[in-house]
Amino acid sequence: MIKLITFDLDNTLWDANPVLVKAEQALYAWLQDNCPELASRYSIDTMRDHKTAVANENPELIHRVSALRLEALKRALYEVGYGGKEAEALAGQAFSVFHKARQRVTLFEHAQHVLESLSQRYKLAALTNGNADVAIIGLDHYFDFALSADDIGRQKPDPTMFLLALEKAKVDASQVVHIGDHPEHDIKGAQDVGLHTIWVDFDASGWQGEAEPTEVANCLSEIPKLISQIENSQFK
Repeated sequence: MIKLITFDLDNTLWDANPVLVKAEQALYAWLQDNCPELASRYSIDTMRDHKTAVANENPELIHRVSALRLEALKRALYEVGYGGKEAEALAGQAFSVFHKARQRVTLFEHAQHVLESLSQRYKLAALTNGNADVAIIGLDHYFDFALSADDIGRQKPDPTMFLLALEKAKVDASQVVHIGDHPEHDIKGAQDVGLHTIWVDFDASGWQGEAEPTEVANCLSEIPKLISQIENSQFK
């Protein structure tokens, strides 16, 4: 029997792209008001390039998006003349502005109903490579726990997050369904650990990867039925 349902967050329960754009805009507006020297040197686009360069120089930060953005902000502040403690303080404040805006998500249709329905029957867990926080967003009452690459230091498809979820829930891989939008990070990563998978394909683009997911959902409302199909197949 299925005992645990794990959900990816960004682009599975909401569209992350407009959220991140608005968060970067909020961050840049704050920098213009509080760190004009930095804002005069960097645009939003060149700040993204700068963050990429920092990631390339510090591969240990690639799996930790919050630490990476914070380090990129500190280095940019150093470059424009801010001292050590002042740069660290301003970077922390700037990141807080970004992080707060990053939690202002709009759930996809049916997402909340599906979470509410599933949480009454299964354990639920959130597994994210990003820094969305289900507690701040207001979804934590649906989830038994949440794991992020920020905390673990490894992003999906690395098996670490999936294996930790199994450990925390005290379940076997065969008792878990992972739901996500990314063919490699979510589907392949979960498959490699032995989990059942539901690929969320909102565009109905069709599977292009290697090993096919257990099931495919074109709408979140289909997920409870697909989980039941997975359960029923275990008794055949």
